[in-house]
Amino acid sequence: MLLVIAVTGSIIPYYDELERAVNSTLRVVEPQQKGWTLRDMLVIREQLERQDPRSHVFSLQFPQRPDDSVFSRVTGAIDPATGEPFELDYNEVFANPYTGERLGERAIGHFSLQPKDLVGQIFYWHYAFIFPAAIGMLVFGILALVWAVQSLIGFYLTTPAAIGANKKNTGAGRKAFFKRWKVSWQIKRGMGSTRLIFDAHRAIGLWLWVLLLLFGVTGFALNLPGYYVRFMDTFTDYAHFQELPPRPALDKPLLNPPVDWYKALDLGQRYMGEQAQAQGFEVGKAAALEYRRDLGMYFYLAHTSRDLQDGDTPNETDSPATAATLAIDARDGSYLGLQLPTGQRASNTITSWMIALHTTAIGGLPWQIAVSVFGLIVSTITVTGVLIWWRRRKFRSPKPRERDNRSVVPASQKTPVQGQS
Repeated sequence: MLLVIAVTGSIIPYYDELERAVNSTLRVVEPQQKGWTLRDMLVIREQLERQDPRSHVFSLQFPQRPDDSVFSRVTGAIDPATGEPFELDYNEVFANPYTGERLGERAIGHFSLQPKDLVGQIFYWHYAFIFPAAIGMLVFGILALVWAVQSLIGFYLTTPAAIGANKKNTGAGRKAFFKRWKVSWQIKRGMGSTRLIFDAHRAIGLWLWVLLLLFGVTGFALNLPGYYVRFMDTFTDYAHFQELPPRPALDKPLLNPPVDWYKALDLGQRYMGEQAQAQGFEVGKAAALEYRRDLGMYFYLAHTSRDLQDGDTPNETDSPATAATLAIDARDGSYLGLQLPTGQRASNTITSWMIALHTTAIGGLPWQIAVSVFGLIVSTITVTGVLIWWRRRKFRSPKPRERDNRSVVPASQKTPVQGQS
């Protein structure tokens, strides 16, 4: 599975570019002179739900480029007859922001090699592989944590062994620590394939150790955000409203909140402006508006001067690293809190920087290429690690015992037992 993560990780740094190229029918529209407003996006959202009454568009991502489509996340509306959500065969829907035309939908997580699903399928394999989303994210989140711990252990194991008291005055004992450690960072040539594989595995792991640890920790944070948030919040003041909301969940979902989407949009813009003035940051483009019926809470997201992103087109508009998140009570419209990517809480700032590096939200094309190459190198580390394990296992496995011909006595030469003829 680590090999799958590494290979797909070498592709998804170009996720946006691939989506727009391969899936242009859903992702790209023809810009029109008349433009659109945020309230137009809410009208489109209502239209999408009317087209399929079984659906509930809970997350509306606002286009960031003139030729971007409207991207929405969808779940099943509550069936009045059963009180349970309807079963849908899709979870994302796209529309033209200028005309409201429904461009299509797709189901992330359902295996498909259709052009509209191909890039999303690669992305899904990166964090869940072939498993259902909840199981896959749990498995890969645990794997990422093991990866991070293994990186620490592997780093420690490359350091030179402590020198005993009887060796302190020897030539080896007088060598500096880093001079002895230098061997671990090198790949020796002409030592045979077994030594070459071992040196490559160890040296590459050392040279890229910081990145290995970074991607292990952020893989855990992205796949199992709830566990990461609760761990961080135990020691620091950490905010992640979607995982650790500013107030407890409701006893039952709030399906028709007193504060509708239009009022929530107005309040979000107003509260964001007030907080920008109070906390000294600038507000950019609106990023998204989401409603959590289990919490009875709206989340208004906007790009600000505290974001970590390249330009105005981040690859994840609802990432904690690339947009500010403001929470609004859907019952009375009250302000519940603001979560900024940087400059507000130290733990959030550090995490946002790590996530921005993981998702290539910063660094531009050079960092995208670097992360892509890193994915291929991790594939090499994985393969060499398996080869080392296999060769050691083969070496340690007991060999068949050879028969000692001297202990074998032909039947014709055996001494007859008394009583036998």
